[in-house]
Amino acid sequence: MAKAKYKKIFEEIWDENKVLFQEFFILNSDYEEKEKRREIEDRFQKVGEAVHKLLIEGENDLCRQMEKSSHRLYSSKVADKYWDEIRKYFKYIDLVGVSTSKV
Repeated sequence: MAKAKYKKIFEEIWDENKVLFQEFFILNSDYEEKEKRREIEDRFQKVGEAVHKLLIEGENDLCRQMEKSSHRLYSSKVADKYWDEIRKYFKYIDLVGVSTSKV
């Protein structure tokens, strides 16, 4: 059975940027622990920004042609599946770019 295009794109981006994605994967795992969160916040945001930018480019590649065609409505569903796949590996990807107060 053929792999879904959104999965292929995510895997290609991961493979092309393996070191960056592995670093963010570790930071993402450590981010779950509140004690470590404050220590790694700056690094999480910096690395996360680079990862997020690559993932946005992947989403654009995935959906660009669909949005120009009669499949516009389907495009948002595919984009949602793409981000759901990403969240399997990066639970806190949605917190990239969100500023937190350091108490």
